[in-house]
Amino acid sequence: MSKGKKSDLIGKIIVIVLIAVFVAVGVFTMIGKNATSGTGGGMPGMSRGGGQGGNQPAAVTVSVKTLVPETIQKTVLLNGDVASKTQTSIYPDTSGKVSRLLKQVGDSVRKGEVIGYVDPSRPGSAYAVSPVTATVSGTVIQLPFNVGDTVNTSNALAVIGSLEDLELKVRVSEKYSAYLKTGLPAYVSLVSAPDTLLLAKVTSVSPVVNTSNRTQDVILTMDQKYAGIRPGMFAQVRLVVQEAQNTFVVPLDALRSYNDETAVFVVTADNIALRRIVQTGLANDNDIQITAGLMAGDQVIVAGSVTEGLPVRIAGR
Repeated sequence: MSKGKKSDLIGKIIVIVLIAVFVAVGVFTMIGKNATSGTGGGMPGMSRGGGQGGNQPAAVTVSVKTLVPETIQKTVLLNGDVASKTQTSIYPDTSGKVSRLLKQVGDSVRKGEVIGYVDPSRPGSAYAVSPVTATVSGTVIQLPFNVGDTVNTSNALAVIGSLEDLELKVRVSEKYSAYLKTGLPAYVSLVSAPDTLLLAKVTSVSPVVNTSNRTQDVILTMDQKYAGIRPGMFAQVRLVVQEAQNTFVVPLDALRSYNDETAVFVVTADNIALRRIVQTGLANDNDIQITAGLMAGDQVIVAGSVTEGLPVRIAGR
């Protein structure tokens, strides 16, 4: 190739390269203007911001709890037995076989009335019976023996008590002994009426711990009369062992952990999720006390996955 032709070819290549550069610069300039003004197409999956906002993530729907002072309780679940406060065991005057019972459980009995008879006779001796009489008036709540059973003077043939004056007897693990005191409230449910919640309070606490099962005996009195409750019934008792009043309470699910600190998210006035470091106190199976870091009126996020600064929308509003 001659030197002239080679020079012309190089010149054409340079011109083509310059034209390509100018075109590319123009295209990128137009894309930049469109992105800034918001009139061009954005990245897939991103919402376009309006006005001055630019591209913004979509708001997350959350549920909140607005804080007001309230009470939190820690309870322990116990099993208990219903008993009559004023129950008396009736013993026979002699040993022998129960020959006859005149009363059944639930029957009323007056002081001095015969409950049953015990036959103290031995084979070959004359038949004789010894009456067993009530020493108090009330209702027969226990008849531990049947006709034909052998009893002695240390066996109660019957227990008489009152159906109007009832109490609950429970055993509480010694790990809660520091909290036990008279006046503690409790919530009681019966197997016969599981949907009925009865209120009771502690009226007596044993001063000693049972060494065989490491428990303390506690007696509770019902706050109100309930027609369906009877001595001997099984009850489930939720005894309040700790309580904090006039405090802030949030669900346990609202807590988050950041750098070994406990936090919650609150919703700001402009619907932004904001992380708050908090101090906690008393907790139960569902809720926990907040002792520092929040104030009355704060809207704590209790449901919804959020991060710091994320726009949110409160469900139902």
